[in-house]
Amino acid sequence: MGKGKKKDKKLKLVEDSKSKHQVFLSWSCPRKGWYKLNVDGTAHKRIGGSGVIRDEHGQWVGGFSANFGKGKAIDAELLALLTGLEYAWSSGWYPLEVETDAIRAIMFMVNEVEVDYSHPQFDLVKRCQAVLKHNWTYNLRHVYREQNCVADSLAKHGRTLEPGCHYFTDPPPHCIPLLAEDQSGVARPRFITPKAMQYRTMTSQNPITGESKKIEVSLEKEDLASVTFRWKIDNFSELNLKHYSEVFIIGDFKWRVLMYPKGNNTNHLSVYLEVPDSSDLPIGWSRYAQFSLTMVNQVNHSKSFTKETVHVFSIHESEFGFQSLAPLILLRDQRNGFLVNDTCIIEAEVGVRKAEVKIMEDPSSSISAPMEALIIGEKQNEE
Repeated sequence: MGKGKKKDKKLKLVEDSKSKHQVFLSWSCPRKGWYKLNVDGTAHKRIGGSGVIRDEHGQWVGGFSANFGKGKAIDAELLALLTGLEYAWSSGWYPLEVETDAIRAIMFMVNEVEVDYSHPQFDLVKRCQAVLKHNWTYNLRHVYREQNCVADSLAKHGRTLEPGCHYFTDPPPHCIPLLAEDQSGVARPRFITPKAMQYRTMTSQNPITGESKKIEVSLEKEDLASVTFRWKIDNFSELNLKHYSEVFIIGDFKWRVLMYPKGNNTNHLSVYLEVPDSSDLPIGWSRYAQFSLTMVNQVNHSKSFTKETVHVFSIHESEFGFQSLAPLILLRDQRNGFLVNDTCIIEAEVGVRKAEVKIMEDPSSSISAPMEALIIGEKQNEE
């Protein structure tokens, strides 16, 4: 690189740093009746990991620190996630909100990235996905490090311990001040560029096909106009191939749910969110959505199957969702509560940006409104 280009690059970095805005971020309690798991991994000579589980009041339920030995940062993040999920599942701490500041780990999970046996994280990814497919309700989201301080402290502590995982029924002394701050809603500052405040586009690549796709991930739901669509499906056992819901609307956005009642090349119920009028939309259209799809247990709602993700819909990808939402063998047995009188219920909670809805509702406006909420970025020290 020439001296001129190096100088231009340095100037750009200085300008970017000057343009950053200070924001304040805080940890939040899980919703009523839920637990929250925060996990973190760290790498410095050795890799460590941690997790902390708290109840709806922000009270410590359980935690762990681990010395995983040698490995990469992504190994630490996935091992921490796996350990935390197994800990919560075996302890019965769910429904569960899962938070991590490792965006790559989330991409492996929520977008069901296909990895073959030669992928370096193949085993860890598949083990995490296997736990997530248990009969429980969860959601998975990214947070910044400032919202993950207790897990961060526990992860650093883990590197100093003997190899293995160490569980704590009570919080270690070094965590107590951080726990108190979180419970009190203390906000911590972070500097973020205007671009990161508006959106963050990630790219994931399918290692089998080599195809790349852009994924936009939301941090906060406060900026979303959200609608819960409840789809009641009669005569489920008689359905074949594809089955579509009626269209529902958020602002001027049309959506519908697509279901494969016998699975889409799998032994699981396959459910997707779809833009039904994609071929009629203007050239180059795109539509952001943060959504969850739930196979409702009509006897015990806490046993419902829920998966949550984000996606930027376009003419090339007008449908997106989950090939394996729930095992068909469980759904078909009416004793399990998913089928009642051969009727099942699927819920789709769909959030689109309020700014986009406002623009769609006001066709005279041609100026994009700024985002009010922060959008997720990569962990600064992930690598």
